[in-house]
Amino acid sequence: MSFTKLEGKKIPIVTIGTSPFMGAGQFGPKGLLWRQKFANNPENVLELLIATAEKGGMGIELVPIGRVAEAIKPVRDKFPEFTVLGSTYWFKPYRIEELNNYGAEIIFIHGAIADKRKEEKLKLIIQKIREYNRTPGIATHEPTKTIPFIEKSDLDCPAILVPFNKSGLFMEDQQLLESIVDKSDRFFVGMKTLAAGRLNPKEAYEYIKEHNISAVAIGMVTKQEIEESVPLALENLSNK
Repeated sequence: MSFTKLEGKKIPIVTIGTSPFMGAGQFGPKGLLWRQKFANNPENVLELLIATAEKGGMGIELVPIGRVAEAIKPVRDKFPEFTVLGSTYWFKPYRIEELNNYGAEIIFIHGAIADKRKEEKLKLIIQKIREYNRTPGIATHEPTKTIPFIEKSDLDCPAILVPFNKSGLFMEDQQLLESIVDKSDRFFVGMKTLAAGRLNPKEAYEYIKEHNISAVAIGMVTKQEIEESVPLALENLSNK
C-alpha cells in the first residue's frame, strides 16, 4: 500500500524530501554538493523520483526552489498517481498558487513562518490555502512549542510536518514531543526520520511505527538510499 487518506485525499505514505536538493544546513558540506547537483538540474531529480516511485514512494515533499519542480510532469507521465505535498516559501510571496498548480494535496506553511506563532498571520495563510481547495498544514522546527500553540489556537491545520527520529535529533525534547504527537488527532508527516543520515532505515522506521506518524518525507540522493529506505518505511507504516 502506497497511500493513506486525509480529508478524502490520497496522501503518499512515503515521499522523497527536497531538503538535500536545497543543500539544507543539517547536511553540512555535503549539502552544497547536493544543491549543485540537484537544485537546477531537473534531470537528476527525475532519476530519483522515478526510482522512488518504482519502490512505492508515490510523492515528493516539494519546496519550490530552483528547477526541482520541472521533474514532476515527466514522473507523472510514467506514474500518474505521483503526488505532491508542498511547503511554502519562507517569505512573501509564499508561492501558494505555484504549489497549487503543481497539484499539492497538502500545503505546509514553512517552519520559518509557523514557528513565529503569529495566530492571525497563520490564519490568513491557511485561508489562502483553503481557497485553492488544498489541505493546510504547518511545518515546524520548534515542535514542542508550535504544536501546543496550534492546539491552543484551534487553527484549521489538519496536518503537521514534524521532525521525528529515534535519535531525538531536531526534536527539542524527545520524550515530550513523543507524548505531544501520540496524544494528538492531527495527521503527522515525519521529516528528518533518518536523523540526517545518522540512522539506518530499519531501526528508524521500526521506531516511527510505534508513534502517531502517518507518513514520512525522506531526503534521499542515491538510488541505493531509495532501495534501502522506501520499502522499509512502507513496510512499517502501511499497516498502521
